[in-house]
Amino acid sequence: MSASKQTSAMLSALLWLRNRNGDGVFDRNQILVAGGQRAPYMRGTWTKLAAEEMVEFYHDRRRVRVTDFGHLVNLKGVKENLPCEEDMGA
Repeated sequence: MSASKQTSAMLSALLWLRNRNGDGVFDRNQILVAGGQRAPYMRGTWTKLAAEEMVEFYHDRRRVRVTDFGHLVNLKGVKENLPCEEDMGA
C-alpha cells in the first residue's frame, strides 16, 4: 500500500464515496451510484482502490464500500469530482 501508487483520481474517488455514506452500487453502465449520485470516476479507479485495500467489492462485485483502512486514509486537501478524463490518464 505505497502512497506512490495512490493517484489524485483515486484519492478523490475515495473522498467522493466517503462523502456519500461509503457504499455504492454499479449501474448497468458500470458507473458507481452512491447517495443518489453517479460517480464521475471510471470503474478502473474503483478496481485500483480495491487493490490498495481502500475499498472492497461485494455482492458479486456489483457493490463497493470503503474499508476500515479506507476510512483511515488522510484526505486533507483532497478535492472530489475530478473529470473522468484525468481518471483515464489523459
